[in-house]
Formats: sequence, structure tokens, C-alpha cells
Amino acid sequence: MRKINDFDLKLLHLFLTIADSGGFSAAQFKLNMHQSTISTRMNDLETRLGMTLCHRGRRGFRLTPDGLKVYQLSKQLFDNIHCFENQLDDIRKISHGHVKLALTDNLATNPKCRIQHAIGSFCHDHPKVTLDTDIWDSYKIEMKLLEGEIDLGVTSSEVQKDGLNYHLLFNEKQCLYCTPNHPILNLKHEITTQDLIRFPIVDRGLPHKITPFSDTKNLSHLASSTNMEATAHLILSGTFVGYLPDHYAEIWELRGKMVKINAPSLEYLASFHLTTLDSQERSLAATELMNKIAAVHSLKHNPRAESPVLNSTNIANS
Repeated sequence: MRKINDFDLKLLHLFLTIADSGGFSAAQFKLNMHQSTISTRMNDLETRLGMTLCHRGRRGFRLTPDGLKVYQLSKQLFDNIHCFENQLDDIRKISHGHVKLALTDNLATNPKCRIQHAIGSFCHDHPKVTLDTDIWDSYKIEMKLLEGEIDLGVTSSEVQKDGLNYHLLFNEKQCLYCTPNHPILNLKHEITTQDLIRFPIVDRGLPHKITPFSDTKNLSHLASSTNMEATAHLILSGTFVGYLPDHYAEIWELRGKMVKINAPSLEYLASFHLTTLDSQERSLAATELMNKIAAVHSLKHNPRAESPVLNSTNIANS
């Protein structure tokens, strides 16, 4: 027998039952077969294996040396099959697994962000699945997705990349801030882009337009950062004016460390998207977390994205 097929497995299972029962007669009840049928099938197995597995007759039933080896191998084979079936069942039930999720920074203070609720629900339902969560800028998250190194990302990108799907989750308002003693506050009128030319600005550090003054010439972009925490440090230095999410800057406003600049025409909304690789067939665990994130945000479809992600069929075909 060169390759084991389903018929061979049935014969090997019969052999194990006979050996464990101590003979053909004792195995009849367990196998629900006549003794003659059992004998015929044992002969079939021995023929296929090319060896005698057991002696049966007046001296009683006993395994041959080869039969004992086949018995031990068969035990191991069926134990492995049982383990394999259990592991498949675990995968189907998402009992085990690992999901890699990456987020942009400082989302936790945004009241519209409910990712923490999705993670909590996911962990409650699937307590044995492990999570690997990182904080990176949107560009790095997109690159990691395209390289297949992470499963899911939450990004805020003005320029969406080919090969990725973007699904709108929530947004945040970005406003200009400075310290309470910054000279820009001496200007009592509404601040415009032309007013900003006189002061050092924290740039977003991206090659494409993102803020209302990104394309404005002559601005003093003496510092840049794609990270909100780093931007806050630069603003808190007292030197720079820069954009921060209003929910994040509120922490510093309450401490009397920052002031929102009167510049409503320069405020803007940044959108955050659940971002996935277009061609990736995700694990059931990653798919489940994706759906949890979608559900808690009552996911709204981005017209520039290809398909909503509210069921596993759409995800598998995305």
C-alpha cells in the first residue's frame, strides 16, 4: 500500500477495534458486523499491507510482531487525526488564533472612537485569541498592510493607496493651538493663513496636502511631525503653532497649558478608516475583529472604498 486512502483508514480502524477487543468474536458487537465480514476485511487489510497482522485460531487471538508495530502506528495516526479535527474545530469557533492590529496615535480620547469596545467584545467572545497591537503613522500602517505583515489597520490618509480598502469609521476635528503666552494671541482678529506667515509652524511632515495651509508658501515650517504626541511637545515648547485633535488638546487646555487659536476657517475634519488589504483572505479571527469594529461604529461606507465589510462573504470576496 503506497498511499493511504479513506478505505485504508476504515480497515485500520477495524484492526484497532479488533486488537483492543481481544479478537474477532469480541469485536462483533462494537463493529456491528458478522465475524465472517470482519475476517474478510482483515484479510483485505493484510493483503494491502503485504504482511500478517494477527494470528487467530484455536490458540486464540494475538498480534504478530509486525501487527504490533502497525497497531502502534495506527494508534498514533488516529490520535493525530483527532488532534487535527479538534484544531480545525477551534479555528472554526475562533477558539485560538492571533490578530495583528495597528492604529494611529491618540485615538483613545476621541469620543467617536469605539475601537476599545470592539476589542472588549472580541476578547470576551474569543478569550484564547491573542492580539498584537501597535501605534504607527498612517503611511507605515498602509505599508505593513501591503506587505502582509498586519491584518487590520485604522488610518487617517488623505491619499488612499491602490491595493487597500478604506471604510469610514469616525472623524475628529483638528484645530490650531499654542501656549497661553504665544505672541499670536496678541492678534485680536480671526487668524488667517497670512497671519501665520509670521510664526513658526509645526508641519504634518507629509509630502501631500493634509491641512488647510499645507500648500501655502512662505510659512515657517521649522518643525514637522506625523505624531500627535510629538506635535504636542513642540506646541508646549511655546515656540510653535500647530494642529491637534480637539479631544486630545482638551487635556492641555484644562491644565492651562494650551489655548485654541481663533481660526475657524483653518479648522478641518480628519477621517479615520478601517483599512485592509484588498486581496487578502483573512483568518476567521481577523474577520471577526473587523466585523466587531464595523458594528460598534455603525460602519458607514466610504464612496471611494469598494465594498462594505459587514459579513464574512463580502470580506472573503474583497
